[in-house]
Amino acid sequence: MKIATFLLLPGIALLLLVDILFFLTTRFRGRWTRRLYWGVSGFFAAGLVCYHLGMPRLEGPEAYFWAGKWVLLLLLYYAPRAVFLAVTAAFLLKRRRWVTRTAAIAALAAFLAILHGATLGRYRYEVTRVAVTIPGLPAAFNGLRVVQLSDLHLGSLGESYPGIRKMVDEVNALQADVVVVTGDAVNNFASEILPWSSELKRITARLGKFAVTGNHDHGDYTRWPSPEAKEENMQHFYRNMEACGFRVLNDASAPLAMGSDTVYLCGVRNWRRPPRPSYGNLQQALQGTSGRVVVLLSHDPEHWREEVVHHPVALTLSGHTHAMQLGFRIGNFSWTPARYFFPEYNGLYQRDGKQLYVSRGVGYLGFPGRVGQRPEIALLQLSL
Repeated sequence: MKIATFLLLPGIALLLLVDILFFLTTRFRGRWTRRLYWGVSGFFAAGLVCYHLGMPRLEGPEAYFWAGKWVLLLLLYYAPRAVFLAVTAAFLLKRRRWVTRTAAIAALAAFLAILHGATLGRYRYEVTRVAVTIPGLPAAFNGLRVVQLSDLHLGSLGESYPGIRKMVDEVNALQADVVVVTGDAVNNFASEILPWSSELKRITARLGKFAVTGNHDHGDYTRWPSPEAKEENMQHFYRNMEACGFRVLNDASAPLAMGSDTVYLCGVRNWRRPPRPSYGNLQQALQGTSGRVVVLLSHDPEHWREEVVHHPVALTLSGHTHAMQLGFRIGNFSWTPARYFFPEYNGLYQRDGKQLYVSRGVGYLGFPGRVGQRPEIALLQLSL
């Protein structure tokens, strides 16, 4: 929350800057038109303050859905105008008609992209097929199919959301040997799982379904009446996930046996760099796995860089970044602002013979959708 506090005033200042520049470059005639313009701007500035102050005080998951709708309105209102100003500035504020038309077209494109991302785009899943070579992989596991889901954020979804059923159908069509959820199944509350339990139960995997906790699963983003209430919510989360058929690996390992061969699937509770809350214990998770191929589930990819690469873990599966739910791809070129915040934000990475796959996730938080960064179902096929 300290980071959110630090960003609040710059955020309001940025909205005000866009308001002023757009007001100066657009002709608003009439007193009531100008009053309406600044009234709407004041509404969004006040809303930003309420969003900042209110989110930690939420007592149930429903408010996340409506908060997301407000964020959508904010982006639909400001992003096109910011794009209009950027295009205009690129031509040094020339008053030529073609410059204004170009800026208007770009602004309209931004509006439509955001609208699409918040409607059809939020469940237009991309199945990413990744071949992962692991030296020393037992022959019986050659071709093992692991489906990774991450960052479902079930509390952000409305009751009529069709995306979870579609996701489950697409996962089952992949005929996975193992299905894993690498954290952030919920926003804060264990009850967010309940509306989707019947769908999550439908996911099938030959060798089992597994999960680990993410930062949001631990309920760190709301104010609980007592530590006991927070712990009770955590225990409800474990029970709800297990009722959906997922074994939650809390700093633990699970042997995957095929014939006489064994590979260990290990999982840690959410790990974060101090001073942020951190729960995972990698040493405990790896106990009893010496000499075996290990696949680790750890929500935050930062954990891989900071600690995991110093241990005998062949492959780590993470999420957390969402690829910031924003970006674009043109041919083989892709861009997302996530690259400026996360050294590993999406895809397969290698270091010192160890590998990491970061999923951009299937759900969303804050902005209720995705622009240019489609929700991802990752199919990792392991080979010798």
